[in-house]
Amino acid sequence: MMKFLRRKSEKRTKRGDTLIEVAFAIAVFSLVSVISIQIMDRDLAAIQGTLESEMARNEIDAQAEALRFIQNSYLSERELAQNERQYMKLWLKLSRGNSTILENGGNGLANEPANVSQYSALQCEKYHDSTATRAKTGAHHSIYEDRAFVINTRKINPNDVDATIVQSNVNNVPQTKLFTKAELYPRVLFTKGSDPAMTTNDEVVLSEIFPTEADKPTESAQKQQVYDKVVRAEGIWVIAAKQSSEAAKGGTPEFYDFHIRTCWFAPGHDLPSTIATTIRLYNPEYIEDQR
Repeated sequence: MMKFLRRKSEKRTKRGDTLIEVAFAIAVFSLVSVISIQIMDRDLAAIQGTLESEMARNEIDAQAEALRFIQNSYLSERELAQNERQYMKLWLKLSRGNSTILENGGNGLANEPANVSQYSALQCEKYHDSTATRAKTGAHHSIYEDRAFVINTRKINPNDVDATIVQSNVNNVPQTKLFTKAELYPRVLFTKGSDPAMTTNDEVVLSEIFPTEADKPTESAQKQQVYDKVVRAEGIWVIAAKQSSEAAKGGTPEFYDFHIRTCWFAPGHDLPSTIATTIRLYNPEYIEDQR
């Protein structure tokens, strides 16, 4: 009898959750879920931002190594006759220029230091504004007026200056389709360039290739597409600046500074991300004058 009464009492005390308790549980669960999703989004944005920064640094390093390679190659040829110096055209185009040697004119890409962009804009679009000039803004932000460029790191051809040094301004015409703001992160995009039928085996090996058909593993290298033509430079550019004319002895600059710059919007950031470095390369002609 006692057991029966105890069981009956337990049944009376058992009840379901009230509407308020259910609503409170759902609210707590929703709060925890929202906080967890926000933390995940923040971590994913941080990971994505770190990856993009690393990719940007890789592009900067590639440009820096290409510049050093061109200068070192030119230095190694200084003892040769002028008509035997393969890398003279590339170095002269990057620096002072020489109308008697350069086929496309005598203007080098080096600017006066006072004319170089301040690199202080908080909007990447300002650097790619083809209408921006110092006369209009008072501070120079246009890469086109700075005569910015990128090096084609997949095909450094000493006999083809224009294909190796891709310029943002050609004959005072801004190349707005070649130099654009970054859609993802700073990068140089390539497309099919060299004609496989006109390319030697060695050149194909040194270039990135893409087979015409994946189901033909025995396809010869001569029939593969060579991706070594710059189709777009997104959010990355190089600006050359020579030693100021006042400090240059006898009008010959002692060095040239190459400012490699990037600008892009990382995920979850309202302000742009920027990474830059400066490579100082000393002028071989100045060194010879000091002997």
